Amino acid sequence: MAIVALSRFSFLAAGAVLLLGGSQASQAASLTLPFQLARHVAQNNGNRDCSAKLPTPVISLNLTSIYEDDDESRSTVDPENKDRYDKAIAQTREFAAFVTKYASNYTETDGNRLDAASCTLQALDSWARAGALSDLKTRQSYLSATRIVAGAALAYAQVRPAATLLSYDTSAIEKWLGGLAERTIPVYTESGDRNSNKQNHRYWGGFAVTAVGVAIGRKDFLDFGFESYKLGVCQVTADGALPLELMRKKKARDYHLHAAGPLVMMASLLQANGYDALSQCDNGLRRLVHFALDSINDPSLMEKLAGEPQVKLPRDNNGLIRPDRIAWLDAYLHYYPEDRNIYKKFFDGALFSSNLGGRISVLYNVSQRD
Repeated sequence: MAIVALSRFSFLAAGAVLLLGGSQASQAASLTLPFQLARHVAQNNGNRDCSAKLPTPVISLNLTSIYEDDDESRSTVDPENKDRYDKAIAQTREFAAFVTKYASNYTETDGNRLDAASCTLQALDSWARAGALSDLKTRQSYLSATRIVAGAALAYAQVRPAATLLSYDTSAIEKWLGGLAERTIPVYTESGDRNSNKQNHRYWGGFAVTAVGVAIGRKDFLDFGFESYKLGVCQVTADGALPLELMRKKKARDYHLHAAGPLVMMASLLQANGYDALSQCDNGLRRLVHFALDSINDPSLMEKLAGEPQVKLPRDNNGLIRPDRIAWLDAYLHYYPEDRNIYKKFFDGALFSSNLGGRISVLYNVSQRD
């Protein structure tokens, strides 16, 4: 059995010796998380039990596009298609929301909520042992599952310090996550020259594989992530635009924000492990983030480049953009703190996205923990 430290703030410093189980032990490398894990693992509430109802494992997904079939720009939603999609993926989304919520509860209390860690581990283990998401029937199912895999992997990384305290065997979880990542890679590498292999779908796939790699110690997964990341940021124009997302016409702004999320999170995970991500292609990521965020309140340049007025973005009652659309922003500001004064106007609380691993603000800002 191999001891693997996955954070620069070592799990050992957190008071937990974490053992890899299964066949991955021999392949595991010492990888690093870009954020500080729970700092007071030993000072917990002593509650080992999870009182929440665990989400039922979903084995099969059969998803199709939400857009009108004859819409080449994939920007006009077909209500019936969307309703069918939402119903089909609802239980899977509930799982992602569950594991990232409880993982975030554990992190936000700096390890006090041992019961929250137990909930996350039990849900992950339940889905792993059931072979969840093993029957993905369509390409769209694979593309959509990447967001679930990414969120689950980062949720697992957050609660691993609690596994030893709970005497929890995590080998099934690691085998399951590794298998999902392995099945994700050929979706993009063995399906020809298509746009979805070069635009936001590829970035989400790269992020999912990278997140699993960091969580279970698979550097080869990070290599795939780095190639996916470069494929994205090296397309960014001088204006900061992604040409393939501009092709989404009236939803170009929405898709630039959607594409920025996995690219920012990948950059963070990769940079922490020795990859030169942030400076790639003349700081392409920073140009993209500025362009996407600046378009929230002033879409004029986006509309000029996309050739159409942009659809409205979902906003909360306070008038701010819905937080999940920019949940990656606190990860970005971790590396570019000088931009905080410019973009702090877009949010007024902790940013959360189950697709990105939970409360990003709490992960990257320990001052927000209690």
